[in-house]
Amino acid sequence: MTHEETKARELLAGIYERHQHKVFVSPSWLATEAMQILDPSHRSHPIEYTMAHLQFRQLARSVCSGRWERERPGETTEQHDLFPVLQKRYPRAGRSSEQEPEYVLLEHMSGADVRFNVGRLRKEAVGKMRHADALEAWGASRPQAAA
Repeated sequence: MTHEETKARELLAGIYERHQHKVFVSPSWLATEAMQILDPSHRSHPIEYTMAHLQFRQLARSVCSGRWERERPGETTEQHDLFPVLQKRYPRAGRSSEQEPEYVLLEHMSGADVRFNVGRLRKEAVGKMRHADALEAWGASRPQAAA
């Protein structure tokens, strides 16, 4: 990871820390705040600004889910001690695919939020299994399949 990438992650993590107590957080909000800090006069070329914002949104999604936090040894919360694979936040139910997702704290998830995310995770798992099966079949079908 380059020095610039590290600084970008640190900036985004600092912004998230200021908002982590909120029940709902949008990766887009976090990305916009980062861009306001980096380019307050909005002098970047529109394409550069858009690409940077998209990258910050992607990073913000991993921040919201708590993936960065689980990577820090020894840092856990009470909720995660009982269910260590759970994220700190999940996407909120009821948003259209065109809308930027909002992430809701695990302990504030509604039944609809839980059902939405269980369905989303199972759909991803089915897709991964199909992909694995197809790759396995392709590998087995080669004339000299590598051992």
